Amino acid sequence: MPVQSRIRGFFLCVSVLLLGLPGLGPVAWAQPLSLASDPAVMARVALGELKHGQAAVGIWRDGKAHEARVQAGDATPAAAPGSGAPPLFEIGSISKVFTGLLLAQAVERGDLGLDDRLGDVLAGKVAFSSPAVASITLRQLVTHSSCLPRLPPDFREAGPPESPYRRYDRPRMWAALASLQLTQAPPCEASYSNLGFGLLGEILSERYGKPWGDLVRERITAPLGMNDTLQHLGEQAPRLAPGFDGRQPTTPWDMQAFAGAGALRSTVPDLLRFSRAVLAGRNGPLGPAAERMLTPLGRIDTGEIGYGVWIRGPKERRSYFHEGWTSGYRSVWMVLPETQEAFVLLTSNGQAQPWRVRNAIAGSYYPVGASPFTLPADQLTPYAGLYRSSVGGTLTVVAQDGVLYRRPVNVAFRALTPAGPDRFVDQEQGLSYQFTRKNGQPAAATVTQGGGEQTLTRIEARAPALAVLPDAVAAGYAGRFVAQRVFGADLVLDVRAADGQLAVQSGNFPRVPVFPVPGRPDRFAYEVVKAELQFERDAGGRVVALVLHQNGEHRAVRATD
Repeated sequence: MPVQSRIRGFFLCVSVLLLGLPGLGPVAWAQPLSLASDPAVMARVALGELKHGQAAVGIWRDGKAHEARVQAGDATPAAAPGSGAPPLFEIGSISKVFTGLLLAQAVERGDLGLDDRLGDVLAGKVAFSSPAVASITLRQLVTHSSCLPRLPPDFREAGPPESPYRRYDRPRMWAALASLQLTQAPPCEASYSNLGFGLLGEILSERYGKPWGDLVRERITAPLGMNDTLQHLGEQAPRLAPGFDGRQPTTPWDMQAFAGAGALRSTVPDLLRFSRAVLAGRNGPLGPAAERMLTPLGRIDTGEIGYGVWIRGPKERRSYFHEGWTSGYRSVWMVLPETQEAFVLLTSNGQAQPWRVRNAIAGSYYPVGASPFTLPADQLTPYAGLYRSSVGGTLTVVAQDGVLYRRPVNVAFRALTPAGPDRFVDQEQGLSYQFTRKNGQPAAATVTQGGGEQTLTRIEARAPALAVLPDAVAAGYAGRFVAQRVFGADLVLDVRAADGQLAVQSGNFPRVPVFPVPGRPDRFAYEVVKAELQFERDAGGRVVALVLHQNGEHRAVRATD
């Protein structure tokens, strides 16, 4: 990605829209991933082309644990499972699952109710200036429907970039709530809020007179024997897998008032132990709260949400999951009660992609059926255009050379296969698009993937003329380009070609796709930043340089093929 300002410290979870997995991934796998796959393969897929960090995978299947740990940039396991104490990882927003379980336990005891309001539970502690804020319920906090912002307005002033949550304490949160004004009264359509879950953790702490981390230990981890799941590292600090953001080492994140949103560290064995307790349901060690935690309470994005747990699939075959993301770690936790299976993937690089594995597993759990169906090339053109989801994601659909391609924002194109009248699928990614018509023309598409569903509305009929280039043409742009002393240091742009498309990595930023600019030969544009690349050729037609157009012009000379 070109040089740009990166806002750090805001990444506790990623909401994955049902628009499809990115193409042009650095790692491919021979067979579609499922819970029967080799966990070491899953770890390598999550790490991709990263050279720093590690990934640990745990699968509970057929009554057995299957584990693997892989070092980035290495095809061999980092260590044999069971050799020494397993490493600790920050699990980010998977901590919200524990906060949700604490609330489920409190509701089971009758200590708190889902419809309790902030104005009541925080009476005498917060002088609310907004009746709307005071009316927010615990149900709305745990389902992200409270209308609260993702973070409080004063968040950026509170902590250093390397550990942005460290200094945000309870008095500061109470003060922020006292002055906060909402744009509308709750409930709102679900919108992810770290503030909401940090607040929920503090409410639980206030109710029981103990720090959130102590509640987690006393009521969840200690009874389950999860001795390696903790908020404060203390003497266990040497066991924390060193975190990275790409190539750069990161600082562990410590939290105060936001602990309930993402403060835990854990291991694969501990999270598998937790998963088994959840799978055991009301008759297991967590009692009725385990069942309550998984009860749907509302809608979020493409599925449902329980007590902080995201839910996909029909009632008879539901899956439950959460993801986590801090500056140097990304993680996924998933349980499948109908098959008594569980999946955990922990990585120590903030640029890892464990969600690729989770989506692939979800695709195998909810397979997309397709029957042979032929559609003439001229009948593909009407589907082309831009489609937008209710949660803001945009899908570009292009008809080219007898193939229908689609891509979400900042993602490479992938081909779709006709599967019936107005229906197209990507079986590898478990995606199905069912188009509906208005006045004879495609007007919307219902997208299903991994047990979730959303509808995209066509907002524009125009679409790019090209989705992909001939492989030989795309390969001609690939190489390493260096511009000396740009923004105080040499700028290296690594261009790769795959499936007729280009993806570029700049410095320590993740690799992202660039797309041909219509009517401009050798010109490609980024999508999420205002920047373009103009490739230059020598007299023989070989690409020898490029010019980055971003805040001026920066010429980079080809260094290697």
